[in-house]
Amino acid sequence: MARDIPMSGEDGLWLRLDRSTNVLGVVSVLWTATPVDLEALRRLLAERVVARYPVFRCRPVSGGAWFPVATWEDDPAFDLDRHVLAESLPRERAEAALQERVGELRSTPLDLAHPPWTVHLLQGHGPGSAVVVRSHHALADGVRMTRLLFALLDPLPGQDDATRPVATHGMADPLTDLLAAPRHPLRALAAGAGVVTSGLNTVVDSLQMLGWANPRTAWTGPPGTRKTAAWSDPVALELLAGLAHAEGATVNDVCLALLGGALARAHADAARAPTPSDLAWMVPVNLEPLEAGPPERLGNRFALVLVVLPLRGPFRARLAEVHARVERLRHSWEPLLTRGLQQLLGRLPDPVATTVGDYFAGKAVGVLTNVPGPRRPMTLAGAEVTGIVGWAPCSGDQVMTACIVSYAGHVRVGFGADDHRVGDAQRLVAAFRDELRAVVGQYRAAATPDRVPTPRP
Repeated sequence: MARDIPMSGEDGLWLRLDRSTNVLGVVSVLWTATPVDLEALRRLLAERVVARYPVFRCRPVSGGAWFPVATWEDDPAFDLDRHVLAESLPRERAEAALQERVGELRSTPLDLAHPPWTVHLLQGHGPGSAVVVRSHHALADGVRMTRLLFALLDPLPGQDDATRPVATHGMADPLTDLLAAPRHPLRALAAGAGVVTSGLNTVVDSLQMLGWANPRTAWTGPPGTRKTAAWSDPVALELLAGLAHAEGATVNDVCLALLGGALARAHADAARAPTPSDLAWMVPVNLEPLEAGPPERLGNRFALVLVVLPLRGPFRARLAEVHARVERLRHSWEPLLTRGLQQLLGRLPDPVATTVGDYFAGKAVGVLTNVPGPRRPMTLAGAEVTGIVGWAPCSGDQVMTACIVSYAGHVRVGFGADDHRVGDAQRLVAAFRDELRAVVGQYRAAATPDRVPTPRP
């Protein structure tokens, strides 16, 4: 039996921001080349999740709207069968049915009378299975839940744990080097310049965040309760790296610039109104180092920053602008400020916390995540995993969430959309596919160096 576990104000905040129009569940999907055995999956979850993290046996208990104190209380009726569910997909349209089912699960509130997580094993996804994992944001942020998902995976026979996701660092802090001045004066001098740069960038970014208001679009307005989900075919990481190398950018920059172009295409198809020049997203930033393998602790230890993506103009110009904006954010303390705001809201009464939370959520069209996965193929309960996607939830009146997930040398882009405002997320996937083909075609037509590979059909 698990003991009651105190819940931080920051974790409890996500319980209070939950609503029927935007369920605050982190959703991940993976699929395999051969069927996953239900009992083997149950054993994995029992050993690597429930036994290791007692909070997965607990239900949330709130202290009330005006006293934001919550606790994880042991569920006396805990039953793994309530959380691990087996389903079947129609074989004649398995992929479409899977995406529809994921949309349904993204629309369905988690049962807070019991531990708020479920794992759905869907048989009949081609020759293999699909697994959908849902967990409430109050349990852990998307970074840690994704790491926990990866902890269920094992290397292929003959490979070692080097195939797992690498450790990630927290936010860079030039103050640490500055304090080392007596021992490393040259390093401290460079750090001093970094402190000045970070300070200036923080002022610029904070003023932009406070003053920013997304332009009205075809997607603006309160969301409904029905959500959709879709994801792209795999894109070779080599292709994206070639585009990035050709322009002195990063793969992340390339993906963001492509995403901006895709949104412009999708908006043009959705409305006769002009496409806005920029659109802002909330992007989670991990603030603490993460070891390779399962996270040591769960909970929420991240910040949300506002990233404004350019939608119009040539790809090269958009890529350069994305690179400049992301670099400025990387050398800014804005994440520390927004983390402090999240912690403060977690201690304030519901009417204040939800009002302020909705105000900042309204500055973005949705949430955008970039997830680095295992670099080589992995297995789940002995079945080789062939694809992974996963989304952070929206909040307030946000209408879409997007993910960029790398796995085994390929990248997939996934979209979750509000059906009332955006419609079928497949439209966004189609727009991304068209944008990628157009950009690669432009580079090859211009005889850009051979390092830009030919995209797969």
